[in-house]
Amino acid sequence: MLSDSWSFTTDLTAQSGISGFQEQLDSAGAPTMLLPLSPTEEAFNQAHNVNNCQEQPCGARWALWPESAVVNPADNSALIFYMVVSAQPGNFNFQTIGTSVATWPNVQQPPQRPTLNPPIVADHPDLIFTQNEPVFGSASFISNGMLYAYACDYDGGCQLGKVAPASAQDRSAWSFYAGNGNWSSQIDHAVSVFNDANILSISWNNYLQRYLAVYSPPFSQNVVMRTSPNPEGPWSGEIVAFVAMPPAGGGNVYDALAHAEYDSNGGQTIHVSYTRSTPAPFSSEARLVVVQLQSPGAQP
Repeated sequence: MLSDSWSFTTDLTAQSGISGFQEQLDSAGAPTMLLPLSPTEEAFNQAHNVNNCQEQPCGARWALWPESAVVNPADNSALIFYMVVSAQPGNFNFQTIGTSVATWPNVQQPPQRPTLNPPIVADHPDLIFTQNEPVFGSASFISNGMLYAYACDYDGGCQLGKVAPASAQDRSAWSFYAGNGNWSSQIDHAVSVFNDANILSISWNNYLQRYLAVYSPPFSQNVVMRTSPNPEGPWSGEIVAFVAMPPAGGGNVYDALAHAEYDSNGGQTIHVSYTRSTPAPFSSEARLVVVQLQSPGAQP
């Protein structure tokens, strides 16, 4: 069972939709994982595979869940935030044990997970943040040579960390926004800069001359936006960009994201994707919405 996969396209114009997605396949014709399992994780998954279970509990596995990715304009490499997840038998029986950042030099090579010595989390030397710390990577971008990453959940809001891109895998190089214009090296000093987001996108919008956050609040069909002159705020209140098409059979909108690489008209036209469930079991579709912004220098 793959815990992550990926596809790519050379369709760089989104006005008529985005097509031409391709997957890299393995020798059996199956999609390859974006983030590779370690040999230890792979061996554990094989030993607990329900089809040939050698160790209890059968069906237990390690999973890697990618979050946001950001390209470093200094060398065109990418950084991919991800969670390491312990999944146990049963529905929704999983736990994040920590988060990290992988480096990705180019699409011809797999991303590289770091190795910390000594490790912060025992038996998982790649982890930069522990399971009791904010999950950084919900959204990320590079601005003025600095990597900014948000850790967002519905309970604790969005906390913000920053680091030089070349030092993203060095925990000691990170600092965290502590409020009132202050940054701290202590992660427990981090404060929430806004609430009601989990999966989201944040990027600089040239038309608004502000950072633009796009997401769907919990238990809502609304896709909303906020703006800010700075990564740490002050962030505006939410405004509704559009009401998404309801999922078939009920439920809510999932993973609303703006895609700044498809901005057009100087950033006045943005493209927002989201997914919704469809009638077939365990199926969904991704939809793309074009949003026209107004009032440069103010809220969208």
